[in-house]
Formats: sequence, structure tokens, C-alpha cells
Amino acid sequence: MSQQAAGPAASATVVVLGAGINGAALARELLLSGVSVAVVDAGDIASGATAWSTRLVHGGLRYLEYGEVALVRESLVERDRLTRLAPHLVKPLEFYLPVETRLGGLGAAAARLVGLESLARRWRGSRGRGCWTVGIGLTLYDLLSVGSRWPWHRLVRAGAAGMPQVDAGRFPFAAVYADAQMLFPERFTVELLVDARRIAAESAAQTVRPSVMQPAAQFAVFTHHATRLLPDGRLRIEPVGRRRDGATAVELQPAAIINATGAWVDRTLDGLLPGAGERRLIGGTKGSHLVLAAPALRAAIGDRGVYAEAADGRPVFVLPFGERLVLVGTTDIPFDGDPAAARTDDDEITYLLAAVARIFPAAAADRETVVQHYCGVRPLPSAGQGSGAPGSITRRHMLVRHPAAGVPFWSIVGGKLTTCRSLAEAAAAEVLGCLGLSVLATSRERPLPGSCAGPARAAAESAAAMHAEAAGLPVDRARRVARATVALFGSRGPEICAAMRPADAADRLLIHGTDLPLAAVWFCVREEWAVSLDDLIERRLMLAFDAGLTRAAIEEVAEALVQMEMLPRELLAEEVAACIGRLRKRCGKIVDSGV
Repeated sequence: MSQQAAGPAASATVVVLGAGINGAALARELLLSGVSVAVVDAGDIASGATAWSTRLVHGGLRYLEYGEVALVRESLVERDRLTRLAPHLVKPLEFYLPVETRLGGLGAAAARLVGLESLARRWRGSRGRGCWTVGIGLTLYDLLSVGSRWPWHRLVRAGAAGMPQVDAGRFPFAAVYADAQMLFPERFTVELLVDARRIAAESAAQTVRPSVMQPAAQFAVFTHHATRLLPDGRLRIEPVGRRRDGATAVELQPAAIINATGAWVDRTLDGLLPGAGERRLIGGTKGSHLVLAAPALRAAIGDRGVYAEAADGRPVFVLPFGERLVLVGTTDIPFDGDPAAARTDDDEITYLLAAVARIFPAAAADRETVVQHYCGVRPLPSAGQGSGAPGSITRRHMLVRHPAAGVPFWSIVGGKLTTCRSLAEAAAAEVLGCLGLSVLATSRERPLPGSCAGPARAAAESAAAMHAEAAGLPVDRARRVARATVALFGSRGPEICAAMRPADAADRLLIHGTDLPLAAVWFCVREEWAVSLDDLIERRLMLAFDAGLTRAAIEEVAEALVQMEMLPRELLAEEVAACIGRLRKRCGKIVDSGV
């Protein structure tokens, strides 16, 4: 089953709607049990909430206050697993949690634990959680991570050597503990689907199953496609927008459909099952983040993340974002509109900058340091939303069956980056059981395709550098190119550098102003389902987060698309302008017009 045609196994295909991190993980999990899968998304891979998250893989320390012990345990197990299976994309990050008092917050935490959120807010006090409250929570956090090799938390005083330079007068104490960061969940999601394709290929190479002979599992990804459920139960999948990759409409007879469209779950149901009378499933909240180019703040946090409280008690993260930038988030505002229309507003920017200034008054960032922002809607369950604060809404995931559909049909509600794999494992088991099939394998110990760390990563960088040197780059530049390429593509990086060809000028080998090979554009189109300029800039090459991104770089990527006949030359200038306009309108990012 290719992206252009359904193929002979279409009648046994499970259709996953949504190519975010949960949909991609589920597709991979189903394929491991020999089921054919088609993934369909109206946008691109990871173009929804996945791309607008805080980019952390964590156990959910604050969930303990709401009694979500099982969720925290699950999250801690998955945190450990993802750092092992995708070490090139998920890396341990030590956190510094500053506190103002010794005893504050005990009463509020107890009230919140028994579900009395309004009382907890009244008892919170003006100085937040104290050492004892934080220490009790982190001790339980450590106990729930039993079996891992992660270090236990420790308490320190402000000003300790090597620690973030917070306001020691306001925050004399702190706790230090470990979680992890997934800098680019967009890349992680792409690799889930790359692995799903590999699993299908492995199935094709070995079609004999225990006791039976069955067709090889097939796999397809349909990005930038709309769906329509026909009266006879077939699903029509139609390309949208201007495409040059030969995509045509396809009709499948799905064995089951899983709606994994995140914040769009209810809208997807309304489109496919109108009048089904389903209760509203999603009660999303808007979360905004700032990306700051603030050298003093970046130096003040060092190599640790800071997890603190804003003046109103909401959690705020101040995180290293690469070597030079700082990521600040997040807000948590009820949102009832089209998730695609969510934008960071002026009040949120003011709120987040004020939170940073409260923690780091000596390195406070102003609006001039905000190089971009981003905003998304969390796909939280509507059930249980009432007078409680948005932060009290459960982050547990659930699989909801829709009996009114003529085909087995489920929606995924909730979920987060950390638990994408365990969510997929549980959902796959339920779907397979409904179809009368068995779980043949899971992804618990299956690395992602680019997985490499330690000596393996060093070997990948060395091989990539060798190819870059052979293409004509100086040794130092070749090493920088190797590091940048392996950082995004892991052990697949050398393949990209091997595709570099000697040129008259060294800069023609690379995307302008970056250390990424132009060959990476070809690789992403050929191997990673990129079909548009936005796909490449925002979600494959991650250039949208390059503080020095220029129009010339975007033009070079667009020119590569022209060379691949993915973009008509007469539309190149229009597409470049649209890409730059989108970054400015949605993210407040000003692209340098220089060359």
C-alpha cells in the first residue's frame, strides 16, 4: 500500500487519523502485530499539539498533588524507556526547583490531594510550596521511579556552585532532580513513522506467522489529505492544497478507525459521524511558550532546567533550548475555538516574561529578546472540567469507543509526549482484541531508527564528517556539519552526508547560514514524507527555531523542491513569502532578509 494506492491488503487496513505523536506511535504498535495501517492527516506529521508542547519527557511531578500516582509511575517508566530507545532525541535534563520557605504549601497540597481545588487555592499562600512539601513530593517521585538508574533528588541552598542563578533572596532553598528533554518532538514523531515503514518491510520479508500464512502488513502515510466516510463504510482520502508528488484520491475499506487528531477530535467526529449524538470529548486548554535570545538568562540557567512557580502559583519552566536560546512556558487557558486559530497573545507574553523576571531579576528578559513564540491546544478531556483550575484536569489518556459508527471506531482523548508509546501499546491491544487478533509484539525494547548514544553517536559523527570532508568541506566545518546532522537524524546522519557532492563553492553544499547539508532536503522528501516548504522548514530540518534563519536559506530549500519537481518554479517566490509570513503571523518570528 503506497501513498498513491491502497493496494491488495486495503480491506484489512486500520486507519489512524492524525499523524501526531500518539497517532504515529499507535501505527507503529499495530504494525508490530502484523496489521496493515494507513495514517492520514489533514496537515503534516506532528503539525498539531505535538509541535506546540513544552518539549519535556517527565514523570509529572505536580500530578502527584492530584493523586495521579499511577500516571506518574507510568510516565517515569516511559521516561526511562524513551531515553534508552531514542537517546539522540530524548536526553536527561537536571531540574532546579527553587522554593521560598520551609513549610509552605503543606495544607494546599493536602487539600488538592483529596480533590478540594478551591480550598487548595485559598490555602496556597503567597509564597508557594516550601522545602517540606517539595521534599515529600520528590521522595515519592524517586520511590515511584524504583528500578531506574536515575539519581535521587537532593536539596541545596541558593548560590551553590554550578546551580542556576535565581534570586537567592526570594528563593533561598531549592531541590534538584532529574527528568528529560525532547528538544524536537517533530523529529521523534517522524522517526516513529520511519520505523513503522521498516516494520512493514520486515513483514514483507517474512510473511510466515506462527501456525498460519498471512499477507505482509502494509503501511501508508497520507499527509495533507482530507477524509470522508462513505455510506458503504469506505473511507475516501483526498489530497488537499497544491501538491506535486502525484498524490491522488484513495478509497479504503477500513477494518477499524482510530481518531487520534488531538484537539481536533470532536471536529473530526462531527465531520465523519454527523449527528451521532456523542458527548463532547475534548476540553482543551491553550498553552503558549516563548523562545528567547537572552545571553544573560541563558548563562544564568546553565545546563539545567528551572521549574518554578509564577506569582499566581502556576508552574513555569525556564529551559535551555540548544546552546544559545531559552524556552519559557507555559500558560494554561481554557480554549473552545478552532485549535488551528490558537495564538499567543500579548497578555501571555507579559505573564511569562514577568514569571522569568520574578525568578531571575538580575537576568530578566524583555520583549526584545523574544525571537519567537508558539501556542497550541492541549487535547484534555472535557469530563471533569468544572470549577477546578485547568492544571487540575487529568493528563491521563483514554480510548473512547463510538458504537454508532458502522465500523469499529475509537477516539484517543488526552495523552502527552512522555506516554505516547504506552498509550499506543494499550490502544493497540484493545483494537486488536476487537478485531479478533493477538498482540504479536510490542515496542517496549525497540529503538528508533536513528538511535545512537556514546560510542555509537561518536562513530556516526565521525562517519558523517568523513563524508563531508570528501565533499570538499574543511575539517572543522565538516565536524560541525556532522554534529548538526547527527543531532537531527541520529545514526541516519552519515547517509545524508554521504549524498553531498563536491561543488565549486563549499557553501553550495550547505543550506545558507547553517551547518545542515542541502542533501538533507532531498532525504526528507524521499524518506520522510515532506511535500511542502513548511514541512521542511518547520518540522524536518527544524530551521524555524534557528535564530539566524534567513530568507536565503528558505529560498535554497525551496529551490531544492523545484529541482525535485515538487514545486513549480513560477511559484517559488510565492511559497517563500508564504512561509515567511506564516512564521511571522503564527510565531512572531522575523526572518532575516539578508543573504
